[in-house]
Amino acid sequence: MGAENIVINDNIRLYFKAVFEQCDRDQDGFVSLEELTAFIKSNESSPSSVPLTPIIVNNYERFDQNHDNKLDFDEFVEMITNDGFLKDFTNLGNRYVKFLVVPVCRNRRINKVELKRMHTITGMYENEVKFKPTDIGMILLSLIQIILFFTNYKEPLVFKHDKRQEVWRYMTYMFTHNSQFHLAANITIQLLVGLPLEMVHSWRVLIIYAAGILGGSLFQSVIYPGEDLAGGSPGVYSIFTAHIATVIMNWREMSQPVVQLILFGIFTVFDTIYKYITFRNADDVSYISHLGGAVCGLLVGVNILRNLRETRVETIIWWISIFLYSGIMITFICLELSLNVFKVGLS
Repeated sequence: MGAENIVINDNIRLYFKAVFEQCDRDQDGFVSLEELTAFIKSNESSPSSVPLTPIIVNNYERFDQNHDNKLDFDEFVEMITNDGFLKDFTNLGNRYVKFLVVPVCRNRRINKVELKRMHTITGMYENEVKFKPTDIGMILLSLIQIILFFTNYKEPLVFKHDKRQEVWRYMTYMFTHNSQFHLAANITIQLLVGLPLEMVHSWRVLIIYAAGILGGSLFQSVIYPGEDLAGGSPGVYSIFTAHIATVIMNWREMSQPVVQLILFGIFTVFDTIYKYITFRNADDVSYISHLGGAVCGLLVGVNILRNLRETRVETIIWWISIFLYSGIMITFICLELSLNVFKVGLS
């Protein structure tokens, strides 16, 4: 029991040290009022009606015990674990993307003991949620889809069952949509769900999206060989399951992994498996391609999304996922090739 407490205390200290170093911008071993103000404001949401500066000054002065206008590490830790300090800033709310990536139940009061326990295994993932100039993959993809839709450039790109030899169509159908509603729904999800994921995992999200698109077209073509396919929905569903993948691989680094797993898990199961079993491919909606995109997004997500702190169990999950994904893709590609050969033989 004593050994466990030592490990936990070491983890707490490491976490607080990392936060302290983020605040200490000039790396002089102290956090000035200006540094604390800049740090807190950079992590707050869009302008609030509550002025931040007086709140920060008030808290700073309370914990600057020797009144030298700078906080050392011990003073800093005492401040950020104080109930009054936490109440002041949690009531102001965090950035939207942090709420989306890691939903936090803010109505429940968290005391100091619970906070320290949480910080031994969490907080690392949230700190990675930062917008970088290179995180524009979802934005560029959405712009291309909008331009191609309104210029009516569709015929060479859409997946057609009688043109399987034009292999680019297995991917390019993601740029085509059948209606404005279809386009708007996909773009909305890409930006609201895909962009926050991209802020943590960068270019990997586009690879997952592409894997979902390819998986969607293969599932559709093999199981419903006489139907065409348009729209980026399989890629959208791959983004949903990529969120599940990042929860699995970063479980100990997230504040509320269970909440996120339940939210994305219930939606994915209902909107892919349940709807496919119930409706098949009815009303011109390809539920099987949604399912294919979701499966590929989950497996590829586990394989390529960032794992902030790898454990032995996560390594095992990684190997299972790569074998499953390889097996599924090899099987469907072989089935697709056999369909093409059969079609050529008939002609």
